[in-house]
Amino acid sequence: MSDKHHGGHPHRSQRGPRKPRDGGGGGRGGGRRGGGPSSGGGKGFKSAGRAEPVPADLPETKFAEFDLAPNLEAGIAAAGYIEPSPIQAGMIPLVLEEKNVVGRAQTGTGKTAAFLIPLLGLLEPVEDAAEDPDASPTGPVRILIVAPTRELAIQIAKESDKLTRFVPVRTVCCYGGTSIDDQVKALRDCMVVAGTPGRLLDLIRRGHLDLGSLDAIVLDEVDRMYDLGFRDDVDRILAAGKSRQQTILTSATLNDDVENLIAKHMGEHERVIMEAKSLTVDAIDQTFYFVDPRRKQDLLIEVLKSLKPAKGIVFVRTRFSVDRITYQLQQRGMGAELIHSGLPQRKRERILELFREGKFPLLIATDVAARGLDIDDITHVVNFDIPNHAEDYVHRVGRTARMGKEGAAVTFVTIDDGPYLTQVEKLINKEIRQEMYPGFELEKPEPAAKKEAKKQKRPPGLPPWANVARRR
Repeated sequence: MSDKHHGGHPHRSQRGPRKPRDGGGGGRGGGRRGGGPSSGGGKGFKSAGRAEPVPADLPETKFAEFDLAPNLEAGIAAAGYIEPSPIQAGMIPLVLEEKNVVGRAQTGTGKTAAFLIPLLGLLEPVEDAAEDPDASPTGPVRILIVAPTRELAIQIAKESDKLTRFVPVRTVCCYGGTSIDDQVKALRDCMVVAGTPGRLLDLIRRGHLDLGSLDAIVLDEVDRMYDLGFRDDVDRILAAGKSRQQTILTSATLNDDVENLIAKHMGEHERVIMEAKSLTVDAIDQTFYFVDPRRKQDLLIEVLKSLKPAKGIVFVRTRFSVDRITYQLQQRGMGAELIHSGLPQRKRERILELFREGKFPLLIATDVAARGLDIDDITHVVNFDIPNHAEDYVHRVGRTARMGKEGAAVTFVTIDDGPYLTQVEKLINKEIRQEMYPGFELEKPEPAAKKEAKKQKRPPGLPPWANVARRR
């Protein structure tokens, strides 16, 4: 099994030979031209699918090195992509060669475009768009993207919609909590589907999502899918899409569960690994406050008053705490709204849209609800509760300082959180700066290793109340 690691910009890779087109057209898998009417599911995402005329004033981009179709290059430029990020430079040539690819990179590094751009580039309607600008989008489904949350699925679908602005390819987004009938209608005429595991599996079982002409399956943030309990659903979706020619997997971490999935379903593959030194947290001003757990909410209010974030996210561990904190901030007129999995999907989408538009400065969220948020101008991230897993810290703070912008991250640490702080600092290979807020001063807890060393200085068998100095 090929298991090569690529990091940063590789030399330009020569694309492999195309598979012959049959008489009806249809890209590398020989299907018909494709698209679909709309995403269904209300306001979250709607793809027109019809190709727009290409403007004459688009900027030149360095994506030209990948020899993509002109209309797709135009979509890339219109979407604001000028130079490939490291994960994009690593993955795009490999996917264009129709290889199975595993990509590991953190939030905010551009990995969605890293798999979307080359997969779209292999579709025949994309290649033919310049010669046939009036072509109608049709099916069958050729690219299936599985995401752990509704928000991430919507983000991916919107990204696909931006990239296919000048080509006749339509994208459909499928997730629960919305009308399945609308999604069934949309699936009749689409080439790209993004969705959550539960709804996709439901559509497959009912016979509404036909994967017989599938070119590729993408599992995006598969580690989070496993965290959320979608292990069996992922296996079933991969089994249903056995006719695919490519499997692409992205993950922030490659733990044993993910490695087992790779071994079971991917076979020979290439890896593009963004090592810890490339983590986006390097560009973030990171601080922490050591605080009495009973005073965390008071400290949060004072810190937010001091920082005055233009657009900030406060991460909290539980839905109950999200509700309580949001209420307290609203009572003080601080412009906060909440988002968690207990809200109806339409309300979550509405709150996120208002947040993107800058209608209020603070979003109070749980990890699950905030996964996959596509908001590029976050100025501050506050970890009201430090996460139990260091990787989740990187995901959280990666919401700010995206694509080269500046950002700040603040974390509250209680006396029981010392080990979690140590794990985070080891992962990012950086000591986070401690700050003191007047009236909330506490000493930083000693690392567990130092505490253990102190315990071992006491002679064996000596009772804890004995004076060690006098025994000497």
